[in-house]
Amino acid sequence: MAEPYKTTLIRILGEDYPIKSDADSDYLSELALYVEEKILTISSKHKLPPRLKREVLAAILIADEYFIEKRKNTEIEKKQTQLTAIVEEALDKELLLES
Repeated sequence: MAEPYKTTLIRILGEDYPIKSDADSDYLSELALYVEEKILTISSKHKLPPRLKREVLAAILIADEYFIEKRKNTEIEKKQTQLTAIVEEALDKELLLES
């Protein structure tokens, strides 16, 4: 049975955000820290007075990292499928030779 949802309070840039999730509170805190670091990275490189712009740009950076990793994972899965086919073919040939 799935864990029940619980509310975890996380803090990003001094503001509290209640997150209702079944995820571990340490994991949610790690995510919050990561988001905060992205926002601070954007803020240090660009003069963006409106607060929302920083958060949107940080979200875009995070999404970019996610999509890059997702593409890598897709490529790995394709290679795994190809290698599995090669191994299966080699095993089939070996079994035929032994017959």
